[in-house]
Amino acid sequence: MKVGDVVKLKGKTSHGKNRVREQGELWKVLNFSTALPHGPFPKGTPTVKLITLDGKHWRIISHPNDEDFEVANE
Repeated sequence: MKVGDVVKLKGKTSHGKNRVREQGELWKVLNFSTALPHGPFPKGTPTVKLITLDGKHWRIISHPNDEDFEVANE
């Protein structure tokens, strides 16, 4: 996975499944970084910022093992 790739999200948990149903399964990779303190992931966790193909929604997931989503290259 690299910046600009389109990936497919599949929900693992009910939260993830709801997000995929509401916001779609295809997302574009915007950037890679590490989590900062006081966020949803422990400091230093590798993360990926994603945006929907229509640009209306974004999300940050941990990479490579997110609790809510499985990620597959499209």
